[in-house]
Amino acid sequence: MNEKCTKFKSLYLFRDETELEEHLKECPDCRAEKEKMDKVSELLQEVKPYYARQRKRSFTQLKVACILCFGMFTGMLIGYFTQYGYTTITASTTYTETSQTTNEYGMPIDSYGLISLN
Repeated sequence: MNEKCTKFKSLYLFRDETELEEHLKECPDCRAEKEKMDKVSELLQEVKPYYARQRKRSFTQLKVACILCFGMFTGMLIGYFTQYGYTTITASTTYTETSQTTNEYGMPIDSYGLISLN
């Protein structure tokens, strides 16, 4: 019984082109394997333009989805801060009667209200 040659994969991956060609001249099993690989390569080359077009379309759809999500998120944030008064919250915490000044902390300040270092 004739065993099938298993050298094609190792020659194809790890050796140079001349050694592979010499072996293909001698071995019918490896020649058949090479023909199968050539057929698959031809099919891949035939399908490649359609795949690239589909991939480009998918990437465009992903960009649109990201822009829409970002728009919805910022819209919700603007709505939240408008409804609950972000400016009034900061104004009430900054300008209330209970807020302490630098004088109350015991820090020396100059006439402009800045901390004096002398």
